[in-house]
Amino acid sequence: MKNFGIYNTKLHPEKFMLRIRIAAGRISVDKLELILSFAKKFKADIILTSRAQIELHNLSFKDVLYIHKELEKNDITSFQTLTDNLRNIVTDPLEGIKEDSLIETYPIILQMQNFFLKNPNFLGLVPRKFNTAISASITNVTSFFGNDCYFALAKKEEEIGFNVYLGGKNSEIAKNADIFVKKEEVLEIFTAVIKAYQKYGLRESRSKARLYHLIEKIGIENFKAKIKEFYKKDFTPAGKLLIEKFQQKEDFFKLKDGKLAYRFKTKFGEIDVETFFKVLKIAKEKKLQIRIGCDQNIYIIGLKSKDFPIAPLSYNQNLLVCAGSRYCIFSLFDTKEEAGKLILEKINSLNIKVGYSGCLKGCARHLFCDIGFVGIRTTLYGKLQRGVRLYLGGEYTKGEKTARLIYWTVPLTWLNRMLDVVIDEFEKSGYENFEEFSQNILNIYSEKFLAFWFLAKLKSGKQVYLNKTGDEKSLFEKFEKEDFIKEDIHKTIIYLEKIIYS
Repeated sequence: MKNFGIYNTKLHPEKFMLRIRIAAGRISVDKLELILSFAKKFKADIILTSRAQIELHNLSFKDVLYIHKELEKNDITSFQTLTDNLRNIVTDPLEGIKEDSLIETYPIILQMQNFFLKNPNFLGLVPRKFNTAISASITNVTSFFGNDCYFALAKKEEEIGFNVYLGGKNSEIAKNADIFVKKEEVLEIFTAVIKAYQKYGLRESRSKARLYHLIEKIGIENFKAKIKEFYKKDFTPAGKLLIEKFQQKEDFFKLKDGKLAYRFKTKFGEIDVETFFKVLKIAKEKKLQIRIGCDQNIYIIGLKSKDFPIAPLSYNQNLLVCAGSRYCIFSLFDTKEEAGKLILEKINSLNIKVGYSGCLKGCARHLFCDIGFVGIRTTLYGKLQRGVRLYLGGEYTKGEKTARLIYWTVPLTWLNRMLDVVIDEFEKSGYENFEEFSQNILNIYSEKFLAFWFLAKLKSGKQVYLNKTGDEKSLFEKFEKEDFIKEDIHKTIIYLEKIIYS
């Protein structure tokens, strides 16, 4: 069933989910209306995913099968959206129409999808799931370097095209393959990559079957040699990457034609049927387009003024949140509910990128963020309670570095207070954005020292700050007279966590 986008779990075997493929997040208003009509009729919950897809949850098997078949009749598919398949191809939600978009990639994406979609040679037959992204926008609402294959906007001499990155996943940055392709060459190189992966991919263990594992085993150059079996041209060396950091806070975006796009913020991917229908009604009346963003938001395109009559469902323009325990058995708690309790006003005002995953699968890409969380349960500080692992310092815009694990455990009851300390450090640093702060300050210090530093500030309330020297010894001495200092930094961290969180 997973090959056809239908899924249930052993925990709730009577409840089914349907994941609907939406190439590049683009879908007509009429098709969207049809999907919503089924969601309403069968009382399904709606989730927008980080791959710009729509999921319908809490369906009976009879109903999910009926919806699947009816959507297929209307050229809407859920094929290959789960298990060992080539997943939905993603791009920036305003690709092709915003001012810094240099190439229209949607026709390329459709060609790439047509290569494998419903093809019996690929249906469930690649070694493991395979994620692909392509974007010709200079700025993107999310980082795409966590994909197995990423065509990133680049320039070679005077030609605009793409550099190829391979072997990314939620926990690893894709490697630069040192290959530049023109837009008309993307399909050919993409098909060659897929054929090489299908032929040579590792299959001994599903946990080590991603393209990342093959490249780790044989090296990027050896994998390029495998690609050459199916791509007969010479590789052109990579060009200059043209990607820059996305920093817009406003929800209205200026487009090439002078009109506007509006980002309608969902509740971290959740949206009720009634609200979605209201958005659709306005789009139909004003002849607007709708796209599903890979940031779990809805983009309404073609507005003439900065006005949209429906209030957003949350303040989640900077948060990516996994499905959570109401929709996924792997999540340790309701991440969407907990995300709403964060200090969102401060996070948004400072444009801090946050990923909130409910488990180590990392569906919210918490390592490709300024601040990342992974849900845990712990009894370290008394009774069983919920908490997070806390990650800091991703250098994700140009795929340079994933965020580092700083704390194995921060109880949810203390999370906002810890965030206040971390964010205050950023604000006092003087850097324009958190990623620059990470590059120039956070990431020159060890994980152990940062773990001590923020706990010590949380406990003492001292207004002291990190600097560019990276001199951990002199900074440690600022707390040497405090009564929580033990014989070494490791024991001090353990003691601080115990006296703060217990």
